[in-house]
Amino acid sequence: MKDMTNYKFDSNLEKRRKRRKKRRFKRMLLFTSVVLLVCFVGVKNVINKKKALWSNNISTTYKEQKGSSNNNIKEKENIVATNNNTSNETKSNDANAKDNNDVNANKDSNINNKDVNNSSSNKGIVMTVDQIWSKRDNKKIAFLTFDDGPSSHTPKILDILDKYKIKATFFVLGTSAKNYPEYLKREVELGHSIGNHTYSHKISYFGNYTPNAFVEDVKRCDNSIKEVLGQDFKTNLVRFPGGSFNHKSYETALLNSGFKHIDWNVENGDAKRLNVPKEELINNVKSQIGQHKHVVILMHDSSTKETTVQALPDIIEFLKSQGFEFGIISQNN
Repeated sequence: MKDMTNYKFDSNLEKRRKRRKKRRFKRMLLFTSVVLLVCFVGVKNVINKKKALWSNNISTTYKEQKGSSNNNIKEKENIVATNNNTSNETKSNDANAKDNNDVNANKDSNINNKDVNNSSSNKGIVMTVDQIWSKRDNKKIAFLTFDDGPSSHTPKILDILDKYKIKATFFVLGTSAKNYPEYLKREVELGHSIGNHTYSHKISYFGNYTPNAFVEDVKRCDNSIKEVLGQDFKTNLVRFPGGSFNHKSYETALLNSGFKHIDWNVENGDAKRLNVPKEELINNVKSQIGQHKHVVILMHDSSTKETTVQALPDIIEFLKSQGFEFGIISQNN
């Protein structure tokens, strides 16, 4: 009887254990389902958010690309319009340039038809060395020339010339160009002609040095002038220190090097000594004019020639009274 009772008890215990296991299994299954559901919902939300974000990015990118495309189209339209405007402006400028060239050509033609071939409104009469000595135009023309400058007297001479609206020709020393570059620049700015008077003004070249040594000194002066006025500045006009008289081999060497020299046929005499009186300078010019049609007058604008400055207005007035026009010697001979 006791054994039967124990058996029933054990059987009931086993049933209870099985029921507990089933309940635990159901709870675990429920819990797992809930967890899986939560995970699924979370993952789905993440995916939806990513889709939305991706969609927004695509939309934004598309808008940006569309905007950029529109901007590019506008830029291209602007470029085309600008190019069209530029083309029209270029055509207009070309047409204006052609008109200007035609006008200049007509002016040049008119100038060449005159007796004096190289006349211009800015510089007055401009003649080459050969034209001056040929005298074919039969006009009375005075060429005022100044050697040995620039110096402290040069600005005074420039002021006098400017007052009379006259251009002159300045034969520059290389050493003086370095010492007074601002005066050399002013000579060019005012429309005067520039000639080369050698670098060192050594009259002892002739007889003591070779023609090639003389030419080298001329070239050295040319370099000094270009250092002041720029490498594009050109003049092949030269005056010998003391004149070229009886120096044929030097003249030939100079000509073979591309330079052209000129002397004078009238001088004011300021090189004879220091402080030549003003009246003597004026009278020297008056006495030498004679029957000359083209007069190339030698004067100096070096630092010791104060009386040359003083005499210049009277010399100009005298030449004007004799019916002379004024010209400059060309830098391109």
